[in-house]
Amino acid sequence: MKTNLIKTFLLLAMTILLTNCATQRTSTLVGGEYNETKNETDYFVVPYGSVTLPGKWEKTNYNTISRQQFFRNQDSVIIAIAFGRFDKYEFNRDGSESGYDFVKAYYEWDSKYFVDSHGLIRQPLEKDSTNNFMIYRIYGQIEKGDFDTYFLVGEKNGNTSNFSISDTDKWTENKKVDFLKNLFLTKKEE
Repeated sequence: MKTNLIKTFLLLAMTILLTNCATQRTSTLVGGEYNETKNETDYFVVPYGSVTLPGKWEKTNYNTISRQQFFRNQDSVIIAIAFGRFDKYEFNRDGSESGYDFVKAYYEWDSKYFVDSHGLIRQPLEKDSTNNFMIYRIYGQIEKGDFDTYFLVGEKNGNTSNFSISDTDKWTENKKVDFLKNLFLTKKEE
Protein backbone atom coordinates (compact mmCIF):
# COMPACT_ATOMS: atom_id res chain seq x y z
CA MET A 1 0.00 0.00 0.00
CA LYS A 2 2.84 2.39 0.90
CA THR A 3 4.57 1.53 -2.40
CA ASN A 4 1.39 2.40 -4.34
CA LEU A 5 1.14 5.72 -2.51
CA ILE A 6 4.76 6.56 -3.38
CA LYS A 7 4.20 5.57 -7.03
CA THR A 8 1.05 7.68 -7.18
CA PHE A 9 2.87 10.64 -5.64
CA LEU A 10 5.79 10.33 -8.08
CA LEU A 11 3.41 10.01 -11.02
CA LEU A 12 1.52 13.11 -9.87
CA ALA A 13 4.77 15.05 -9.37
CA MET A 14 6.04 14.07 -12.83
CA THR A 15 2.70 15.03 -14.41
CA ILE A 16 2.78 18.46 -12.75
CA LEU A 17 6.41 18.99 -13.76
CA LEU A 18 5.82 17.98 -17.38
CA THR A 19 2.61 20.02 -17.60
CA ASN A 20 4.44 23.11 -16.35
CA CYS A 21 7.25 22.57 -18.83
CA ALA A 22 4.79 22.07 -21.68
CA THR A 23 2.80 25.20 -20.92
CA GLN A 24 5.81 27.40 -20.27
CA ARG A 25 7.97 26.73 -23.33
CA THR A 26 7.90 25.29 -26.77
CA SER A 27 10.92 23.42 -28.04
CA THR A 28 12.15 24.57 -31.40
CA LEU A 29 14.51 23.14 -33.96
CA VAL A 30 16.45 25.79 -35.88
CA GLY A 31 18.61 25.27 -38.92
CA GLY A 32 19.12 25.65 -42.62
CA GLU A 33 21.85 25.81 -45.20
CA TYR A 34 22.80 26.95 -48.66
CA ASN A 35 21.96 24.59 -51.53
CA GLU A 36 24.50 25.26 -54.29
CA THR A 37 22.60 23.21 -56.89
CA LYS A 38 19.40 25.24 -56.44
CA ASN A 39 21.25 28.46 -55.51
CA GLU A 40 19.02 29.06 -52.49
CA THR A 41 19.38 29.25 -48.74
CA ASP A 42 16.91 27.53 -46.45
CA TYR A 43 16.14 28.68 -42.92
CA PHE A 44 13.67 26.98 -40.57
CA VAL A 45 12.35 27.29 -37.05
CA VAL A 46 10.22 24.21 -36.37
CA PRO A 47 7.31 24.34 -35.46
CA TYR A 48 6.79 27.96 -36.59
CA GLY A 49 7.87 28.03 -40.23
CA SER A 50 10.59 27.97 -42.81
CA VAL A 51 11.62 30.10 -45.72
CA THR A 52 13.77 29.72 -48.82
CA LEU A 53 15.95 32.71 -49.70
CA PRO A 54 16.94 33.03 -53.35
CA GLY A 55 20.74 32.98 -53.70
CA LYS A 56 23.46 32.51 -51.13
CA TRP A 57 22.91 34.16 -47.74
CA GLU A 58 25.28 33.93 -44.79
CA LYS A 59 23.97 33.82 -41.22
CA THR A 60 25.38 36.68 -39.18
CA ASN A 61 24.15 37.69 -35.74
CA TYR A 62 21.06 36.62 -33.78
CA ASN A 63 18.96 38.89 -31.55
CA THR A 64 17.65 36.77 -28.66
CA ILE A 65 15.10 39.39 -27.56
CA SER A 66 13.37 39.72 -30.94
CA ARG A 67 14.31 36.18 -32.05
CA GLN A 68 15.64 37.63 -35.31
CA GLN A 69 18.24 35.76 -37.33
CA PHE A 70 20.20 38.13 -39.57
CA PHE A 71 21.55 37.18 -42.99
CA ARG A 72 23.80 38.95 -45.50
CA ASN A 73 24.28 38.24 -49.20
CA GLN A 74 27.30 38.93 -51.43
CA ASP A 75 25.98 42.44 -52.17
CA SER A 76 25.94 43.19 -48.41
CA VAL A 77 22.14 43.34 -48.32
CA ILE A 78 21.04 42.52 -44.76
CA ILE A 79 17.76 40.85 -43.93
CA ALA A 80 16.30 39.62 -40.64
CA ILE A 81 13.87 36.75 -40.15
CA ALA A 82 11.83 35.89 -37.06
CA PHE A 83 9.14 33.25 -36.61
CA GLY A 84 6.93 32.92 -33.56
CA ARG A 85 3.43 32.62 -32.12
CA PHE A 86 0.78 35.32 -32.21
CA ASP A 87 0.05 35.06 -28.47
CA LYS A 88 3.66 35.61 -27.37
CA TYR A 89 3.65 39.37 -27.94
CA GLU A 90 2.95 41.71 -25.03
CA PHE A 91 0.03 43.36 -26.82
CA ASN A 92 -1.64 39.98 -27.57
CA ARG A 93 -0.91 37.68 -24.60
CA ASP A 94 -4.57 36.62 -24.51
CA GLY A 95 -4.49 35.67 -28.21
CA SER A 96 -7.51 37.85 -28.93
CA GLU A 97 -5.98 39.24 -32.14
CA SER A 98 -5.40 36.76 -34.98
CA GLY A 99 -5.21 36.84 -38.75
CA TYR A 100 -5.23 40.29 -40.27
CA ASP A 101 -6.37 41.83 -36.95
CA PHE A 102 -3.10 40.58 -35.44
CA VAL A 103 -1.14 42.05 -38.35
CA LYS A 104 -2.74 45.49 -37.87
CA ALA A 105 -2.18 45.35 -34.09
CA TYR A 106 1.45 44.31 -34.60
CA TYR A 107 2.02 47.19 -37.01
CA GLU A 108 0.57 49.69 -34.53
CA TRP A 109 2.63 48.26 -31.65
CA ASP A 110 5.92 47.95 -33.57
CA SER A 111 5.79 51.20 -35.51
CA LYS A 112 4.64 53.16 -32.44
CA TYR A 113 7.86 52.10 -30.70
CA PHE A 114 10.00 53.51 -33.53
CA VAL A 115 7.96 56.70 -33.81
CA ASP A 116 7.66 57.40 -30.07
CA SER A 117 11.13 56.26 -28.98
CA HIS A 118 13.24 57.45 -31.91
CA GLY A 119 11.15 60.06 -33.74
CA LEU A 120 11.13 58.00 -36.92
CA ILE A 121 8.48 58.03 -39.64
CA ARG A 122 6.23 55.07 -40.45
CA GLN A 123 4.82 54.42 -43.89
CA PRO A 124 2.45 51.54 -44.74
CA LEU A 125 3.31 50.24 -48.22
CA GLU A 126 1.10 47.23 -48.85
CA LYS A 127 -1.79 45.66 -46.96
CA ASP A 128 -3.20 42.23 -47.77
CA SER A 129 -6.11 41.12 -45.59
CA THR A 130 -6.63 37.97 -47.68
CA ASN A 131 -3.12 36.61 -47.03
CA ASN A 132 -2.80 38.30 -43.60
CA PHE A 133 0.31 40.41 -44.11
CA MET A 134 1.41 44.02 -44.21
CA ILE A 135 4.56 45.65 -45.56
CA TYR A 136 5.69 48.94 -44.08
CA ARG A 137 8.72 51.18 -43.93
CA ILE A 138 10.27 52.89 -40.91
CA TYR A 139 12.77 55.62 -41.72
CA GLY A 140 14.41 58.82 -40.55
CA GLN A 141 17.42 60.16 -38.68
CA ILE A 142 18.78 58.60 -35.49
CA GLU A 143 21.93 59.36 -33.49
CA LYS A 144 23.99 56.93 -35.55
CA GLY A 145 22.76 58.29 -38.91
CA ASP A 146 20.01 57.27 -41.30
CA PHE A 147 17.54 54.51 -40.45
CA ASP A 148 15.62 52.95 -43.34
CA THR A 149 14.08 49.51 -42.90
CA TYR A 150 11.31 47.70 -44.76
CA PHE A 151 9.23 45.24 -42.72
CA LEU A 152 6.75 42.50 -43.49
CA VAL A 153 4.63 41.06 -40.70
CA GLY A 154 2.27 38.19 -41.38
CA GLU A 155 0.20 35.63 -39.49
CA LYS A 156 -1.13 32.23 -40.49
CA ASN A 157 -2.63 29.58 -38.22
CA GLY A 158 -1.28 31.36 -35.14
CA ASN A 159 2.29 31.44 -36.47
CA THR A 160 3.89 34.80 -37.18
CA SER A 161 6.51 35.81 -39.69
CA ASN A 162 8.55 38.97 -39.47
CA PHE A 163 10.95 39.76 -42.31
CA SER A 164 12.93 42.96 -42.74
CA ILE A 165 15.48 44.52 -45.08
CA SER A 166 17.77 47.09 -43.50
CA ASP A 167 19.52 50.18 -44.81
CA THR A 168 20.44 49.36 -48.38
CA ASP A 169 20.38 51.48 -51.48
CA LYS A 170 21.41 48.51 -53.63
CA TRP A 171 17.76 47.51 -54.14
CA THR A 172 14.89 49.73 -55.25
CA GLU A 173 11.81 50.07 -53.06
CA ASN A 174 9.88 47.83 -55.47
CA LYS A 175 12.55 45.13 -55.28
CA LYS A 176 12.51 45.25 -51.45
CA VAL A 177 8.71 45.02 -51.33
CA ASP A 178 8.60 42.19 -53.89
CA PHE A 179 11.37 40.30 -52.08
CA LEU A 180 9.56 40.48 -48.73
CA LYS A 181 6.20 39.57 -50.26
CA ASN A 182 7.67 36.56 -52.09
CA LEU A 183 9.33 35.33 -48.89
CA PHE A 184 6.03 35.35 -47.08
CA LEU A 185 3.83 33.98 -49.85
CA THR A 186 6.23 31.09 -50.60
CA LYS A 187 7.01 30.40 -46.90
CA LYS A 188 6.41 26.82 -45.84
CA GLU A 189 4.40 25.96 -42.75
CA GLU A 190 5.95 23.51 -40.31
